[in-house]
Amino acid sequence: MGFLSNKHTKNILYTVFPGILSIILTFFTIPIFINLIPKELYANYLIQHFILTLGMIFNFQLGKIASIKIQNLNKKIKKNIIFTTIFYTAISGIFSSVSIYLILLIFSKYFKFFDLNISIIFGLFFTILYITLEYIVRGIRGFKSTSLTNLLFYSLSISIPGILILFKDYNEYIINNLFNISVLIKLFSLLLLFIILFKENYFKKVSLNFNYRKTFIFHSKWMTLNSIYNQVYDYFDKYIIKLSIGATMLINYSISQQIAAKMTIFSNAIISVILPKLSIRGKTEEKKKIFSANFYMFYFLTASIIIVTLPFYEIVLMWWLKDGYSKEILDLFKIFLTLTFLGSCSNIIISLYEATSIEKKNTKLESITFLPFLIALFVGIYFKNIFYFAIILLIKEFILLKIRIFQIKKFILNFKLLIIQNFLFTSVLLFSLIDFNFMSIFAAFIMIVILTLIKPFKFFKKEFLIK
Repeated sequence: MGFLSNKHTKNILYTVFPGILSIILTFFTIPIFINLIPKELYANYLIQHFILTLGMIFNFQLGKIASIKIQNLNKKIKKNIIFTTIFYTAISGIFSSVSIYLILLIFSKYFKFFDLNISIIFGLFFTILYITLEYIVRGIRGFKSTSLTNLLFYSLSISIPGILILFKDYNEYIINNLFNISVLIKLFSLLLLFIILFKENYFKKVSLNFNYRKTFIFHSKWMTLNSIYNQVYDYFDKYIIKLSIGATMLINYSISQQIAAKMTIFSNAIISVILPKLSIRGKTEEKKKIFSANFYMFYFLTASIIIVTLPFYEIVLMWWLKDGYSKEILDLFKIFLTLTFLGSCSNIIISLYEATSIEKKNTKLESITFLPFLIALFVGIYFKNIFYFAIILLIKEFILLKIRIFQIKKFILNFKLLIIQNFLFTSVLLFSLIDFNFMSIFAAFIMIVILTLIKPFKFFKKEFLIK
């Protein structure tokens, strides 16, 4: 059991753990939401949580920048950077949360597509602050701690209100306060991170250091612009679907995406662990070994699981969703599964951009595809077909991943074979989508053959097995 004694592997497992529990909770709670509360109310609950993801933009990536900068520094300097980062985040968080609420208040007078209440302000502020604190705690190697807080903030806060619906004595009160309960759980998670930093003495004898302002601004502008693009790519389609097609279509679309998106727990775990590690490695060859090992571990493990389980998706979804199941959900799930896998690969590459301070490259890529993406979305609105939205996202991610692989070819082993692999993986799921099963199996077979040719196993041993 050498992998359990390897520190790098243990940190990844700690980070993956909340995601595994999240998957279990999701499978339990989504049928509750679908079958026990009105569809309009559930759609409203989803939209409120989509709004909170704006915190990923208005956090301005300060925590991520700090987590990179504090590596290999003495504790006194670390403490000042951490304290200054939290101060900046709190001030910008208050201003941003109130501003977003006021904009939504004005918007809701003309477009009533979700119920707006004051809890949105608190939820946004908690999200902005949480993202910064989580990056910081991971930057000081607090992977165990953040595995618990991550579970609370992103999973339990959404799932627990669904479980509470089952308590009939308080059923009506809980249904009317789903989002408020969720925000309270997020607050508890946030307080835990503060307690962790306090116990580690990161708030003792600290001072604000405004000399870091230029560093924050330089890196933040590119990372934040990239976050804006991600927000549009990940959530704008849902707002449009709710406005133009309705609550039922939003639920079908979101359920498929929610399930598929659980795959990101593996890529996010790898990113959170390798980001600090890559940032302190100076030589390209060292970065190549670390990056290739982690990238291919994710690629091999996740692709294998998806392909092996592919024949069972319909059976599982029918059993799980019961009356809520439709062929539309199955087809959307396959599209989003492919999209999420390609997107996860891209996100691991983006972490390399950030660790090597070349995040500007990714922002330029996203900028080039932004306008065509918006035009394609409006075509989807015209035809009022949710598959248009999903296919548009898939094409965008497929093209961007190919370009990103070319850009980081000096950091990755056998990048040409990897490009072929991505094409084959996408073919496996798309052939399955149109029920061309023979070609799906054939593409999977060729993919497995190529996997054996890449042979990054010596990197795996060093990175995941050796103490």
